[in-house]
Amino acid sequence: MSQLALKGMIRPMRRSAGNTSGLTEPIGFEEVFAALPLLHQTPRSWAELAAAHLPEFLADHAVCEQQVAMYALSLAGHYPDDAELVERAAELAAEEVQHFRRVVAILRRRDWPLGGRRKNPWAQSLKAQIVLGREPWTKVDRLLFGAMVEARSCERFTRLLEVVEDQEVARLLADLGPAERRHWQLFYQLAGRETAAEALTARFQHWRELEADLARSLGVSPAVHG
Repeated sequence: MSQLALKGMIRPMRRSAGNTSGLTEPIGFEEVFAALPLLHQTPRSWAELAAAHLPEFLADHAVCEQQVAMYALSLAGHYPDDAELVERAAELAAEEVQHFRRVVAILRRRDWPLGGRRKNPWAQSLKAQIVLGREPWTKVDRLLFGAMVEARSCERFTRLLEVVEDQEVARLLADLGPAERRHWQLFYQLAGRETAAEALTARFQHWRELEADLARSLGVSPAVHG
């Protein structure tokens, strides 16, 4: 993926023709997907499954938000001398905690159970590709892993938004999809400080292919990355 292509990444909302109010309308899944760094689409059947099992999806979603917040803070812990990374990671973690609280509030209002700690085979398999002790590449890979997680979450939320009829959940997804878009771009931009553009593009292509191979086995459970 070229640097020029990255500059034109996902625009999840657009002004409708003749609209002078400043309001925007969502764009469709295909357009969102085309602007994400993903090589494999989540099947619509997954969205139908998740929509039919919203308690399970939301419980898992809450856990995912919690885990991303912790991952962002772990990056700050790994690289405390990188002032920009620490500040941006802290901001991202705070935003993810707000998302976590929002999802938890929906679950509690509906008396649906919260999700506990559980395995995420997709994320675990992807994270296992990070090779430790090879800086600056370990740092780059940690950031590119975060980028892939957030990009896939954006894609999943947009796919589910196509079919979900629950209006409260739809509003949640409409808000969080663009947030995940911003987050994957942030991770990528932070990684770009550590290496030349061509080398970063090649490295990211490797991560994109890894993620696509893993994603081809997904779509079989209502979990966010199931």
